[in-house]
Formats: sequence, C-alpha cells, structure tokens
Amino acid sequence: MSSITPFLLFASTVGLLLYVIISFYLGNIGPKAKFKIKNIILPILLGSIVAVSLVFSPQAELPLLESSPLKTVGSQAALNTLINQTNTRSRGFDMFVATPGVAESTDQGSAPEQKDNSFVDTNTQVEGIKEGDIVKTDGNFIYYASRFQTSIKVLNVSSSNEVTLLDDIDLKSDGETIYTDSLYLTDNYLIIIGYRYDLTNSNCVSYDEAGDEIFCDYFQWWQPTGSVIVIDRGTLNIVYTLTTDSAFIDHRLVPKLNAEGEIVSEKLLLIGHNYFYGENNNQPIFTENGEVTLLPFDSMFFFENDDVYGMTTFVTLDFKANQVLKHQATALLGTVVDYKKMYVNAESIYLAQSNYYWTNTYSYQTTTITQFDFNFEEGHLTYVVSGSVLGVAINQFALDAYLGYFRIATTETKWTYTLEDMFWSNDNRIITNRLYILSLNDDSSFSLVSIIEEGLGKPNESIMSVRFNKDTVYIVTFLQTDPLYIIDISDPRNPMITSEIELPGFDTYQHPWTDEKLIGIGYQADENGFTTGMKITAYDVGENALEIETLDIPDFIDDTLSDSLQTWSYSYSEALWDHRAILVSVQDNIFAFAVNAYSYGYSRDENRYEYAYHSYYFIFNIDFTSTNPLGTPVLIEHPSSDFDYVNVDRGVMINDVIHTLSNRQVVSYSLTEKRVIQTTLLTTVETLY
Repeated sequence: MSSITPFLLFASTVGLLLYVIISFYLGNIGPKAKFKIKNIILPILLGSIVAVSLVFSPQAELPLLESSPLKTVGSQAALNTLINQTNTRSRGFDMFVATPGVAESTDQGSAPEQKDNSFVDTNTQVEGIKEGDIVKTDGNFIYYASRFQTSIKVLNVSSSNEVTLLDDIDLKSDGETIYTDSLYLTDNYLIIIGYRYDLTNSNCVSYDEAGDEIFCDYFQWWQPTGSVIVIDRGTLNIVYTLTTDSAFIDHRLVPKLNAEGEIVSEKLLLIGHNYFYGENNNQPIFTENGEVTLLPFDSMFFFENDDVYGMTTFVTLDFKANQVLKHQATALLGTVVDYKKMYVNAESIYLAQSNYYWTNTYSYQTTTITQFDFNFEEGHLTYVVSGSVLGVAINQFALDAYLGYFRIATTETKWTYTLEDMFWSNDNRIITNRLYILSLNDDSSFSLVSIIEEGLGKPNESIMSVRFNKDTVYIVTFLQTDPLYIIDISDPRNPMITSEIELPGFDTYQHPWTDEKLIGIGYQADENGFTTGMKITAYDVGENALEIETLDIPDFIDDTLSDSLQTWSYSYSEALWDHRAILVSVQDNIFAFAVNAYSYGYSRDENRYEYAYHSYYFIFNIDFTSTNPLGTPVLIEHPSSDFDYVNVDRGVMINDVIHTLSNRQVVSYSLTEKRVIQTTLLTTVETLY
C-alpha cells in the first residue's frame, strides 16, 4: 500500500538542501543574514518538482494494471512489421492417413454398451471442465495410451471388476506415427490429441552478387505438429482428422448444459503455438479430412505492447448431435510457449501470457490476461477483455475466476544492473509476490479491485504453488522454508492474510479436502533449502491453522529395498508437476499417485554393486478424524524384468478397485479386500522392440 507521507518527506528534504545552496549563493545564509520566509518557498517548490521527476522517472514503480487494446493484423506486411519491431525492441503437410471406412463427416456416432459401474474421473482444476490425460474411463471401458508405445489400449471392465484387453488402436499408418498427448471421452467418441514430427530441410543453395553458387551449410530440424483424431467408440473407426502445424500446448472439453443439468453439446478447445521463422510463411496451416486451408490474416490479433515471438492459435470443435465436425480457428500474437497459462470455466477462457522487458538499468516481467467467452450457438470464441499486470503466474492454478472477479497470483523478479557490469546475481535481485483481484468494466478493460503485495513471502521467496477455493486462496512461497499462506478473499476489496504455516520444503500442488482441511504434495528440504525428496502433508487450514502430518515418500521406498543392499536411492513422481497424474476421490478418502525410484548400492550377498529401477503406485487412505490422517500407504509395485522398462503411469478407480496401469500390465487392487485381485498383461516382451 502506498502513502504520500514518504513523498512529502522526500520533497521537503530536497527543498531544504536547495534552500541552503541557493541562500548561501545569494547571501541569505551567513553570520549577518536574516531569515525570511519567502526565501524558502521557491527552493521547496523546486525541490518538489525534482522529487516528482525522480519518483516518477522511468525507473520508478510500474503501473500495477494496464489496459491492452486488441488490434487486427490484417496482412502479411503488417505481420512482418510486428515481428521486426519485437526483434528490434527487445532484443503443405501430409495428413495422418485414416483406416479404411473413414467418414468425412459424422453424426451422433454409436456409444458402447453401458453398465452401472461407478468411477472417478481425471483430477481437474474446475469441476465439470474435462482435461485430457493419457488414460480415460467411463466406468465400463478404460482407454490407455502408454508413453512408450504409439497405440491405445482398449480395456473392458465388467460389473465384477474383471479387466479384459479388447483392442489395440495402432497410430502408425503409411510411415506416419502419431504420438498421443491426451485423450478425451464423450458418450460416443474417443478423441485423441497427439502430435507428430515434421522434418524441415533448409534451402542450401546460395549465390553471390555475381550470380555464382557459393557454399551454404545444410541443416534440418524436426517440428512438432498438432493432430486430432476422432474415433467412433462403438466401431473404433476413425471418423474425423485434423492436422495443424501448431504444437498444441493445452486443451479442454467444455460442456453446455440444459436446464436439467444434462450435457447437450461439448466444445473441444485446442490451444496451439506457432513459432515465427523469418518474415514469410507464418500463416497457420490446417488439414481437415484431407482439405488444406490457411488461417486468414484477418483472424490474427495482437496487443501493441506485447512481445511477438510466435502465435497462439485457438481452435474449436463442436460435438453436437447430427452435426458435421468442422473446426474454427483464430490466433493471437504473443510470447513463446513456456510463458503461457490457461484457465477455463464453463463460460470463458482466460489466457495469461508473460512478457519480459529490459532497460539499460533493470529488467522486469508482465503478464497479459485475455478473456474470451464461448459462443456455443455459432461455435467460435468472442473476445471480451484484456489487461496487463506485473509478474508471472507459475501455472494454471495461479489463475481463477469466481463470482464476476478474476484472481491471479504472480511473482515479479526485478534485476538491476549497470552497463559496465551485466553479470546478474542474487545481490541485485528483488522479488515481489502479488495477489491481484480484478473486475470487468463495460469498456472491455479490467479494474484493479484490490492487491496484496506485502507480506506474501519472505525476502527473495518465489511462489511455488497456488490453489483457489472459492473465498480462500492458499499460496506457498519458498527459498529455504515453506510458508503456506491462507488468505481470506471473501471481501474482494479487502483480501487478508489470516494465517501462515511454516515447515521445511514446499508444496507444488494442494487439494482442498474440506473447507478446513488440505492435502499438499511437494518436495522435502533441509534447513538450507536443498530438496531431499518427495513429501505429502495434511493441513488444518481452519481457525487454528497447522500442519497435522508430513510423510517423506523415500522412507517407504527404502523399506522395500533388500536389507543386504547398502543403497543410494532417488525417487520422483509426475504428480509433482502434473495434477492429472493424481487420483483423487474426497468422497472415498483416496489420494493416490505413481512414484518411480532408482537405487544403486553394494550388495553384500552378491559382493558387487547393483543398480535397480522400481515403479510403484502409492494409495493413501485419508482420514482426518485420526491424529495421523495420512496413515500408512499401500504400495503396489509393477515388477520390472531384465528385458523391458516398466513404468506405472496412472491409476483409475472403478467401483472399489484401483486399476494401476503401466506400459506392460494392469495391476488391479481391491480397496475392500485390501489385496491385488488381478494382473492383466498388455504386451509381451517381443512387441516392445
């Protein structure tokens, strides 16, 4: 919070110094001089002017919120100009060939036979908004895309929980290979979001001024492309394909509900990215069922003050009854892939893309927030508003929209330096963490409702994780210890840090269990801030906020290793950076995820050094009525062999059974019987090579 008092003191000090200097020069100060009040007025006024020029110079604090009007690109020449300005200021594709029987249009498709199995869906940020993952289930079928194979396993789950491998969808065709990124399910369709790599060769013939051919280095590079394949779940035939030269960076499946809460249609939203290679051929290419089109320049937009290193493409596909699938696309010029985060609810998409700026004396970051609303009737997105704030959001969970307000948590790192000394270090780094609450104006701009920029993190701590839960937000910062800040935002104009919980390490993800209980997963650390392994923590975030229990994951892994092996081990989990890798059911008190571990040590029995790889699935039964709510986890290990590499990717819960999936097998564990009830092989050793 700013105050005018420091400014008045500063102005008075400058004015007094000027009074002394000027008065001494004019003879108004000395043994025989007489004090006159009028003699001090002019120096103080000059001091105020000097103070204003110093305080509000370009190196002063930047605006906390700025408006960003949207403009249309319109032409290739205009796009080239924008690319060149950014560089100065700051520093035909073959379509995947479908199997025989492919249709160029689709109706409602055919849904497979349904049973009454209950199931837990993918862990998502916003309830009701589907996020893609490498495994999907509807309780009757499991569709699984192993990261180590270019195929999709289709498994049937009976009402008695028996698993059967039904089919294997091969994504290789005529020399083309599609690598699966994510899957989605509708009642009738399996949607595959994938990519392949296009090989691009340089033109290596160059000529000098006389027209003679000269030497040119020949080179080539691989460029990922986005692919969408829609499969009829009843027949497993491909009914639609879309290939782009954009690499998809995120996506969602957004439902439209009727008055009874039933899904009447679903919109697939695909966010892609195109890098700019030179000035020409920067129009995104779309190949839909064999037909090639280019994105018009009139469908490309930009913000005047943003960096223009690439292009974000927004592609939508509407899944409606009796409607031919047809994509719609638009694009927004902006920064590189890693600087973009997305928040999606049932009405809107918010894209946050970060910009990095530098001057002769310091550097800083801003984030441009852009809101688009879904138009389900016409199938496209409608631009609503944009604005820029200071700092960078760590991931999608740092963004949230609730009851007409948009909330975002950012970390700004400001480096100061001189032209003589361009070596950056922690000595000249200032980190500021902020929580913004914004509202939408009628003129398509944001208003700053409130902000917290003091007390959020100790000196030089950055935000490591954020979780909004209606009127509360949990923010973790870290440098050496982990303050978990609990912030009351029920009054958007007066957010308040109500308490903080400090403990070693930091959380990378939090999951609200109830309004007053929280589960966090992250890294354990020593007193110097060095991470030592994974941890899981149970919190009470009510009036008496405290850490209830913390368990270190390596402790359980070490217990499974041979006593005869003096071991060094290392473990990690995809759950640390991807929330979809976590199986969560608050209703069933289940919190589960895969852990991969490496061990190396000297075996006294074998009298030699040995190396081992282990892949586990941890199942925690959460019980906050107990003094130890985390309890002792169940560890399910998928056995490795000398012939193949086994990696547990995910677990899905159907009825009271958790089916853990690796690239080689499905191991099914009954929560009721507390034992493994079935192991289903997905492949043989020979098919892996």
